[in-house]
Amino acid sequence: MKKICFLCLFLTLLLLNTTIVAQSLSLNWLFKPGMRFNTSFMPKQKVQDTINFGMLHFNTSLIIPVKGKAEASLSEFNIKGSQTFVTANLGTRFLQTQLTSYQKLAHNFSVGVTHIQADMKNGVWFYTVNIGLVESPETFDKISPFFIGAAAKVVLKGLNTHNIYGIGITYSYDRFIPIPLFGINRKLSDNWKFSMILPAYAELIYSKNENLQLSFRTDFSTFRTGIIPVNERNLTPAQLKEKTSLQYRDVRLGFSMRYDAGSKARLFAQAGVAGFRSLKVFQGETIVSSYIPPIAPFFNIGVHINFGNAPLGSQLFGNEF
Repeated sequence: MKKICFLCLFLTLLLLNTTIVAQSLSLNWLFKPGMRFNTSFMPKQKVQDTINFGMLHFNTSLIIPVKGKAEASLSEFNIKGSQTFVTANLGTRFLQTQLTSYQKLAHNFSVGVTHIQADMKNGVWFYTVNIGLVESPETFDKISPFFIGAAAKVVLKGLNTHNIYGIGITYSYDRFIPIPLFGINRKLSDNWKFSMILPAYAELIYSKNENLQLSFRTDFSTFRTGIIPVNERNLTPAQLKEKTSLQYRDVRLGFSMRYDAGSKARLFAQAGVAGFRSLKVFQGETIVSSYIPPIAPFFNIGVHINFGNAPLGSQLFGNEF
């Protein structure tokens, strides 16, 4: 969500500076396709006397611009533009816990479409839809579909002041959950700015130069995946028909660094601590065990690679669902 919003703003500013040579022009050439590779690590820690939990997450995202358009109206003194992106995401989590039997992997896959509508007079609208699967690899009856969609408006109060209002909805494990979205972007000085989209993240950013950004950042992180329970042999036939799943949530606080290594690559690194952690095991929608893990360190590293010769990169898009 946050990455989409920033590019919405950038697209609008770009349109404001477009030379008006025709009533309509293609924007496909503006954005490069791209791929992002991320790794996140949280070491194993004891959450109960005989229960540990830790994980290693690998994730790959593909971003492809598929359609763009800009229109200029001299009579209305307005410029409009739109851009559509297709995204694909593939990830694997290596779980370190005694809550599963022999299953240690949790895979996820999703595809999505993001559309941006930018209007010099009325601000920016963006829409995104993602559908996917979460899989336990040892048994296909543990596969669960999920859906994530959102619509939001970016209200432009100036070149460095933006407010964001929207609504998101998620579907997983037979539950729809609506999520209100609110965000702001503010430039505090020549080198400092603040960005926030609740409930996803908040970030205080220091721009050392045009290629290097340092930030103090907090994120909300969650996932849920089907598992093969360690006590499977003790379950009744009725209980075996219900899907067993593991849900993990935390709030992450840390320092991050983004470095643009030319126009083709952006490097990312983050380190900090995860708190307000929750670990639950469900049988269907019934919680059969619940844990509160202690504060733990975490580490993220990633690289985004742009392809092609278009002037703008795609590093602000993609997801990690």
